[in-house]
Amino acid sequence: MAIVEFAFLAAPFFALLFAIIETALMFWTSQVLEESLSRVARSLITGQSRTIYNGATGAANAAKFRDDICAVAPMGLIDCTKLFIDVRVYDNFAAASSGTSASNPISGGGLSTGGFTYVQPQGNDIVVVRAVLDYKLFLTSWASAALANIGSGRRGIVVSMAFRAEPFVSSGAAPAAGS
Repeated sequence: MAIVEFAFLAAPFFALLFAIIETALMFWTSQVLEESLSRVARSLITGQSRTIYNGATGAANAAKFRDDICAVAPMGLIDCTKLFIDVRVYDNFAAASSGTSASNPISGGGLSTGGFTYVQPQGNDIVVVRAVLDYKLFLTSWASAALANIGSGRRGIVVSMAFRAEPFVSSGAAPAAGS
């Protein structure tokens, strides 16, 4: 009798347990990505990015920025091959909130990252940074189906930051008098 009762209760119990674990891992990955992006984006705020990300192309800078995010993330939780970076500069916050940065990179059941770019900020620029991770869910049961938003067993995790860069002096320019 106890075995029959256990059989009836075990399946829903373990399904719920695995759903909780799947959701917790997804939220943890999202938090790790947010914190890693915040730490690496500090170089954009302070102007250090001008020397760190000085590649010949925006794609090379985006790749280095992505690699730095992955290096900061603990335990290799973020798959760098599935992380996409978008760094844009705007004249004001209104333009940033209505521009390309406001568009959702998750559309039509897939990721739309083709227009992502890397623009090196100058002092006082409004900068919007987005990191989009194509996250593979571990379970393929009913629990992960509710979490998937870019295909079966996959979820797009989007982390964004908007800030004004510090008034650093761009390389080659002389500091203003009295600075």
